Parts: sequence; C-alpha cells; structure tokens
Amino acid sequence: MRFSSHFSSRTHANLIYTGVAIASGGVALYTPLIVSQTGLKFSGFWAASILFGLNLGRVAGAWLGTRFPVIANHPFSVSGNILLEGIALYCLAFLDQAWALALFATIAGLGSGLSFPGLKFFLLKLRDLDQSALFARLSMSIRLGLVAGYLLAGWIPHDTMQLVFLIVLLTFTGYGILMLIAMRGIVQKEQLSADPESLHGHPAQQVHAQFSPRAVNPQADLPWLFYVSNAVFWCLAMQPNISLSLHIPHFTPSIPVSTPFWVGALVIIALQMPVSKLAVRDQDHFRFLRFGYLGLLAGFATLVCFPQSAAAVIAAAVFISFGQIFYGPSLDVLTARFADKTNADTGRLMSRQMLYQSSGSMAGSLSGGILFDLAQRLQLPVLNWAALATLALVMCWYSYRKIPALYKQAVHSQRQ
Repeated sequence: MRFSSHFSSRTHANLIYTGVAIASGGVALYTPLIVSQTGLKFSGFWAASILFGLNLGRVAGAWLGTRFPVIANHPFSVSGNILLEGIALYCLAFLDQAWALALFATIAGLGSGLSFPGLKFFLLKLRDLDQSALFARLSMSIRLGLVAGYLLAGWIPHDTMQLVFLIVLLTFTGYGILMLIAMRGIVQKEQLSADPESLHGHPAQQVHAQFSPRAVNPQADLPWLFYVSNAVFWCLAMQPNISLSLHIPHFTPSIPVSTPFWVGALVIIALQMPVSKLAVRDQDHFRFLRFGYLGLLAGFATLVCFPQSAAAVIAAAVFISFGQIFYGPSLDVLTARFADKTNADTGRLMSRQMLYQSSGSMAGSLSGGILFDLAQRLQLPVLNWAALATLALVMCWYSYRKIPALYKQAVHSQRQ
C-alpha cells in the first residue's frame, strides 16, 4: 500500500469501526441460534460450554498477547487471528457433538483474544483523536453490527446452519481485510513521522508529535484488584447471553429469543455517544463504572420480580445495556490514560485487560448455564437472577469505595 501524504486518522479509524461492525453482525447472527439449539438438544450446561469455550480461548489468546506482543500487535498477525476466528466458527456448522462445538469455539476464541487487543493498540496510535470518543465509537460500532445480526437471525432459516456460518466466515474475512488496510496505513504514518529525513521534498513537511514513539516503562501496571473488578463486571454482563437465551423458551416463548438482544443493542447505539461525551475527567469515568454496575443490578432485579413477563425481559435488557454504555468505554479510557501517565506499554495493558475481561466472560457463560439448570431443578426460577443481583449490589459498593483509590495509588507509585 503506497503511503499518502493526506493521512486521515478519522478515515483509518472508520475502517476499523466498519470491520468491527461487520464482524459483530456475524457474531450476533450465530450466537442466539447456536446457544438455543444446543440448549434444547443437550442442556443448559452444554449451551453455556460454547460461550465458555469462546472465552477460554480469549483468555489464552490475551495471555499469549501479554507474553509475546508481536503475535498480537503486528498487522499481519492481527488479520491472521481474525481469519482464524472466522474459519473456526465456520466449522461449527458441520459438528453434531457438544464437546466438538465447545472445542472449535475455543479455537475461535483464541483468534479473538489475540486480535482484539491489537485492534485497540492501533486505535490508540491515532493520538490526534479523543480517547473517550475512540472507545465510544468502537462500542457503538459493535452494537450497530449486533443489531443487524440479530435482525438477520430473525428471518434466516434456522435449519440451514451452514448458510448462517458461511455468512459469519464472510464477515470475518471482510473484517480482517479492512483491519489490515487500516493498520498498514497507521504503521506507515508512524514510521514516516519517526524518520524526519524521509520528509525532505515531501509535500507534508511537518512531523506530527502524536505519532512519535515514546519511552515505555515495562513495569508499569494497574493493580490486580482493578482487573478483578473488570472481570466481575463482564462475568455479570455475560450472564444474560446465556440465561436469557435459555429463559425465553421456557418462560416467555411469546417473543423471539433474539428480541432482548437487538433491543438492548439499539439502546446502546442511541445513547453511547451522548453519554460518553458527559465524561471528561477521570472522576467522571469512575462514576460511570459505578453506574455500570447499577445498570446490571436494575436488570437482574427486574427479572427477580417479574420472571414470566415478556415486557420485564425487554426492560431488563435495556437496563443491562445502560450498564454496558457506562462501564465499557470508561474502563478503556482509564486504562489508556494510565498508560499515558505512567509510560506503560499500552499493548500489554490492553492484552491484560482483555485477559481479565475474557476470564470474567468465561466464568459468566459457564455459571449462567449451571445457575439456570440449578434454578429449574430446585423449582426456583428466580434463583439465578437473585444471585446475580446480589453480586451486582456488592460490586456497586466496591467500585465506589475501592476502585478510584487503587487506580490513583498505582499512578502515584509509578510516577515516583
């Protein structure tokens, strides 16, 4: 790709956002279908094992990314890992045994765990763009794709899973291509900016400081409990992906299983950018972390009170979406700002964040199936939602009392 003097950070960011949206559509297309079909054919445990496998692979991929950054942050590696995920997902269409579905889901997760931190790594190289807006737009792109995928899942014949997963493979192929184009442009701009001699005789004579490499402190890292809080949030936020997919056919069969997911995604699309613009200071973002847990608490409490109401299912999805609107981008911004303040390795921090996020999602996907099966066995249909509401309440207090203090202490200690 020949480098252009008219490099546009916005254009390259939009290429990444478009790829993410396309791939998210593929994820939304297959996830409710494969989970609900596996739950009906086998059990809630085996349905949960698919998402468990995905997140187990993401944990392994994120861990490898922290140990060997080149396999997570090189442009060809990122695109190759995206393609690995798409191929592994395509194989799910031809498998009939639950353990095989979980195994190939794990391979797909490995590709995801290696590629997504790399995506954030390259986004953060666009230093002339606001970090809050970067991550808010990333979240919105994911939700736009999810809405399209959920709606598409409503009319594609469910008995032709080969067609479903062929579409998924095509979405990930397009995602990988767009990412590669964007990443190569960003790398070439960074190389050009780092070599002023190459600018002689070039129309663009100025070197943009935002692309200049900075000294890295490899020891700088966020506190362990900060990451644990992130893991717990995504453990709770992942629960509805399993629990609602199993809950709806049993208790509210009047609505399609994909309904609460696309409704929640629409809420995020409508409100993500306006809400994210409200957070400017670090303190605002810490407040948004608490609001994230409060959103989850409200959603789970609604289902405790009205487990057999279709309207309550949709309302719960809206509350949970509010939680993700507040929490996700703010956590990304706080992580990126910590890297800037302490000269930490941004790619390593993002991989470590992905490691804990995927660990929480892995625990949430497995426990969601187990809790649902236990609730049915004990004939207490609200048991799983009550347990989740209790944990969300505890984390509301923890995120208020502990998280800001831990973060500020880590910044202070690394600066000394």
